[in-house]
Amino acid sequence: MSKVFLFVAISVRDGKFDEFASALSKHIQVIRTEQGCEFIDIYRDTQQSNVVNVWEIWSSRADWDAHMVNENSKAWRPVAAELVHGETITVMDEI
Repeated sequence: MSKVFLFVAISVRDGKFDEFASALSKHIQVIRTEQGCEFIDIYRDTQQSNVVNVWEIWSSRADWDAHMVNENSKAWRPVAAELVHGETITVMDEI
């Protein structure tokens, strides 16, 4: 099975950055305990102050797919809907 590498760019709603960063940090702590999560970390874009980038590595596509539908992810969706303007997920292959 191939690893899954993800780069997620998240555009945070105006005036919601601190609230979002706090909520995302808590969410990420749970994700780190999920099966197949090898790495996940959060970065603030230095060129766009309302953009947060998340870098993830999953052991397999099946692990990432399971993460996307588990209870933690379901609970995150309404939080994100309130705080996020949009996001782009880039799935990458290792060269």
